[in-house]
Amino acid sequence: MSLAAVRAALDAAPSADTVTLARSTRNALAQAVLAEALTHEPPAPAEHLPPLEALRDRLGAQLAAELAAVYVGGPDWTAHAIDALAPLHELVRG
Repeated sequence: MSLAAVRAALDAAPSADTVTLARSTRNALAQAVLAEALTHEPPAPAEHLPPLEALRDRLGAQLAAELAAVYVGGPDWTAHAIDALAPLHELVRG
C-alpha cells in the first residue's frame, strides 16, 4: 500500500490548522493500515523528508516522531501509525 495519502496529509502541515491536519492524517493512517493488513505490500519510498518542524509545532515532538516514522515507510511503519491514531483522534475531538 502506498502511503501517498498519509504523506500528502503530513506535507500540508505548514499550511493546515491543527484540527484539519489531525483529521486528515488520522483518516489517511487508518486507511493505510487497513490496506496494509489486506495486501501486505511494502510502501513506495518517500520522495522527500516529512515537514518535521511544522509537525512538531502543531502536534508536539512525540507525535511528530511517530508520524515521521510512518512517512518514511520503514518495516515497522504500521506500529507507528497505530500509536499515532489515538492522539490524533484526541486532537480532532478537541
